[in-house]
Amino acid sequence: MLPDCLSAEGEWRCRRLLAEATARLRARPAAAAVLVPLCLVRGVPALLYTLRSSRLVGRHKGDVSFPGGKCDPADQDVVHTALRETREELGLAVPEEHVWGVLQPVYDQSKATVVPVLAGVGPLDPQNLKPNPKEEEALGHTCCHRAPQSGAHPAPAANQTRWRSSESNPGCHPRPHPQHPQ
Repeated sequence: MLPDCLSAEGEWRCRRLLAEATARLRARPAAAAVLVPLCLVRGVPALLYTLRSSRLVGRHKGDVSFPGGKCDPADQDVVHTALRETREELGLAVPEEHVWGVLQPVYDQSKATVVPVLAGVGPLDPQNLKPNPKEEEALGHTCCHRAPQSGAHPAPAANQTRWRSSESNPGCHPRPHPQHPQ
């Protein structure tokens, strides 16, 4: 099932399921937006995310997150915010037509509204991305090649994560969770 999630049929089903929420949430005011980039890494479905720079000012420094950030007044909507921030942070230009939909908002520690934007970015080699070292210390991806068994408690993502450090922090290696050693 999971290998088909990035197929044309999987994309169509996802877009159809998210169409109503996307129409309702896309133009809704929000403090920030993030891109949830579905990609293929060496032919395996994966999620791409970042380790925020520890030199950033504010509460999100050092966080593991999807690419994204604050909505600017010039942004047309949350989709444009997520795409702009992804381009600025990772050097990854995702065309708007690759956006599958808008997910339900989540709230950060300060209760600010953050809107996730789901996009299929296709085959991707994280080594070819150019993360902005002022914003990102490392890139990570988690492969989605198997779903957890019913009732199973999955191990933390750090055990399945492949990190690529930026030049600003070549020694970044997340530690495995103590209850789930590698």
